[in-house]
Amino acid sequence: MKNLRREFIKKTLLGVSFIAVTNPFKQLWALTKVIPCVTPSWNELIEIARWAPTIHNLQPHQVKIISEIEAELFYNPERLLPVEDPDSIFTTIAMGVFIEHLSIAAAPFGYRVTIEHFHDSVSIKSSKPTLFATLKLVSTIEKEELNKNLIFDRRTSRLHYDGKKLKQNTIKRIKKEAEKFDHDFFHSSEKEVVDFVVNLNEETLFEDLASKPTRDELDRLFRYSKKEAKTHKDGLWTKCMGFSGRLTRSIFKNHNRWTKGFRKKLLKKYYMSTFKGTSTICWFGGAFNQKEDWVQCGRMFARTWLIMSDENAYIHPFGSLITNKNAYSKIKDQLTQPEAPKKTWMIFRAGYSKTPTRSFRLSTNEILIN
Repeated sequence: MKNLRREFIKKTLLGVSFIAVTNPFKQLWALTKVIPCVTPSWNELIEIARWAPTIHNLQPHQVKIISEIEAELFYNPERLLPVEDPDSIFTTIAMGVFIEHLSIAAAPFGYRVTIEHFHDSVSIKSSKPTLFATLKLVSTIEKEELNKNLIFDRRTSRLHYDGKKLKQNTIKRIKKEAEKFDHDFFHSSEKEVVDFVVNLNEETLFEDLASKPTRDELDRLFRYSKKEAKTHKDGLWTKCMGFSGRLTRSIFKNHNRWTKGFRKKLLKKYYMSTFKGTSTICWFGGAFNQKEDWVQCGRMFARTWLIMSDENAYIHPFGSLITNKNAYSKIKDQLTQPEAPKKTWMIFRAGYSKTPTRSFRLSTNEILIN
């Protein structure tokens, strides 16, 4: 009996020792499987990231490849908004969105994209493509939760929503992601809040349209037909906006005809009808004082938008409620605000709709600087 017990203990100790010795190698083998064999090319990453959303689909980003792992990110001053975004804050946010899309595209290779250096701030005074940041590909063993294919699925939906509130699981995911960037996420499905924001958005639109400089800037960006949209591959294609090209052209080219009487009532009614089914309003608060903050906002917002796509939900940003001083003042009075020094910097409706039309994008070659 003693011999049997001794043999059992011996075999057990040998088994434990074997596991202790081999398990680290198993872990090491598991890690080596995620280490990339090939560094992704910048061309490959840009081909995916070019579908990133930008303010008014302007796509101000340009990239110059320096080496296999380093690239310089420029902005094109011809793709800025001197009237609507004079400080280029939302253009800078868009640069952050683009950087995050590059990083997500690099994730399947075991890489992420980091910002090595910031250079010049985005400025409407610039007269030529200007260096904004130096980017670097860095290997990582951290798992990226967002699939790069979500970049192709992502849309802005200005269509009717189906009336369903944003799902709680989606809200939890967005809140968790926002916290990683030290941002506060707010949401409401109360009818009073939804109606307030939708009505304020309508008021702000018509206030902005009353300004000729704003109208002229938007008119330059609108693509009134598929042919125009496909030729320019940028700007605001009316089909994506949910408006008739002919009607939109008339509003901008013959604005006085739509400022009073029957036509004005008809236009407002038509515009408000596009918000049918809106049941959830969301907004973010965070650091918002300098370009580093704005880039972080963009990176966080990019991830939020892709989480929405992963949850089969859509969003429609209300940027004018932030850029219009009167509207922003009302937002601060009526909606829950983050604690200072954080600021509300983005508000949008979220929900479910039919798949909206996807706008066109510049090609990779048009983004690259030789």
